[in-house]
Parts: sequence; C-alpha cells; structure tokens
Amino acid sequence: MTEHRLTARELDIMSALWELGEATVNELRDRVDPQLAYTTVSSVVRLLELKGYVSHKQGEGKTHVYYPVIAPESAGSSALGRVLDKIYGGSPVKLLAHLLEDRKVSEEELARMRGLLKSSRKKR
Repeated sequence: MTEHRLTARELDIMSALWELGEATVNELRDRVDPQLAYTTVSSVVRLLELKGYVSHKQGEGKTHVYYPVIAPESAGSSALGRVLDKIYGGSPVKLLAHLLEDRKVSEEELARMRGLLKSSRKKR
C-alpha cells in the first residue's frame, strides 16, 4: 500500500472532501474553518492535487470542483502508523490502552475488538 503523508491542514481538507464527495474551495473553507483565507485553502488543495491525492473537474465559470483520489483508509493507515511509532513507541498495547482509557467504548465496540483480536491471533 502506498504511504500517504498528510499535514494536519491537508488532513482537514481531505476529511471534508471524503465527507462531501466533491467541493469547491469555498465549500471546503466553509466546512474546515470559515476563518481561513480563501488563498490558504486554495494553496493546500493545489498541493494535494500535485501530490496526486485530489483531482478536479470544471465547475461553473472558472470554478474548479475538487474530489478525492485516495481512500481515507490509505491516509489513515499511514497516519496511525506514525502515531503508533512516534507517540506509543510502536506498541499497539499502549495505543489500545490509551484509547480505552480516553474514550467511552460501547459494549458492542468492545465485543467487536475482542473478535478482531481473536481472528488476528488465529491468522498467526
């Protein structure tokens, strides 16, 4: 799998695109942070396009409509790997412990996690 490294701002914009499906720079700015300058959002979107993470089609007039080219999972895998390595010293146990201590996890989610752990153990 190709590693997609996104800055925090790039991730904000990609998240909005994944949620919306496609959007103009103005729509992205409104979704991410209406206080951002149009030029800031436009610059980040152009960088994402240069990296091959988004593409565009012609909208009305001179407006471009942007859409994601990469799936959220490909960026998520890379980001999670960096968090795991840099914050939790590569330990999935420490990451899981933090997650369980920091978030309310439903019984249904806990059961799903147990199932994933069991199936992972069987694959080894």
